[in-house]
Amino acid sequence: MLSVRDSFFNEIFELTKKGNDILIVTPDLGAPSLDNFRKYFPEKFISVGIAEQNLISVSAGLSLSGKKVVVYGLNPFPITRAFDQIRCLLAEQKIPVTLCALNAGLCSAECGYTHMPIEDIGMMRTLSNIHTLNPSDTLMAQKMAREVISCDYPRYIRFDKAIQEILYQDCEIDFHLGFTTYGHPGRLCIITYGYFVFPIRQIVDQWLKKGVNIQLVDLFSLPVQEKRLIDIIEKSQQILTIEENVLPGGVGSYILELLSDFQIVRPVKRMGLKFPNGYYEVFTNRNYIQHEQKLDIESIETAIFKLIQRSIEMELVDE
Repeated sequence: MLSVRDSFFNEIFELTKKGNDILIVTPDLGAPSLDNFRKYFPEKFISVGIAEQNLISVSAGLSLSGKKVVVYGLNPFPITRAFDQIRCLLAEQKIPVTLCALNAGLCSAECGYTHMPIEDIGMMRTLSNIHTLNPSDTLMAQKMAREVISCDYPRYIRFDKAIQEILYQDCEIDFHLGFTTYGHPGRLCIITYGYFVFPIRQIVDQWLKKGVNIQLVDLFSLPVQEKRLIDIIEKSQQILTIEENVLPGGVGSYILELLSDFQIVRPVKRMGLKFPNGYYEVFTNRNYIQHEQKLDIESIETAIFKLIQRSIEMELVDE
């Protein structure tokens, strides 16, 4: 099975074969799914060396010259080291570059905290005009690739190498809407993205079979059509956000801000990363950190159970 990254770049290769003028620019990085692209279109594959700030500047210039530009790097470096270039070039000048980076969240935690892009969502949320995308299945990644040739705004795509499933049909994916829903509104609305979508859909199925209405919102794009999202989440009694991002500035913070802006009152529980004393002093891996931070599936199931039980108990008190 292909990962979301490989599904994306295979589609880019097919689009280029059809005559689309797409360039891939990278800071001295490759991927197996880029081998054919480099072989058949060497003039369209540009390595700028290990220089992420230059990576963004060169890509912006190529885009301004009329090229369709896809940037590929290894997170968190294209974001943290080149944030000023992203801010001043891509965001402020609305240059339509597609910036792609492997290693969303904790998926490369075994390489240490330097390879964990766990602040990037908060960073990119501060910028105008840039859409942050988290493909939660391979079909979504393919559709993101097809939009390279028509997209007129800058995008940042976070690839998680662990995602290989197909969950959606093409018609269910609307990047301007920014989210999809699964299940039924009622006792709990779970808001997440990327890596967590597939296992949480399975948890939702279990509760639906028990007759408990519970809904999952896959928030695969930021910003979203906020009024549409509010119309969805206010139908549930409680909200749970789950993310492999530090809590300040992440999706949980975004939902709290949104509820405040629309003057909606709902109990919100946020599950995410907290490092009050700094990062771990030892090298770990994704499973270890998820367990320590109570972001493993068992902890998520426990949190969902407690929230549903709370909803039931509050309903009995009201009666």
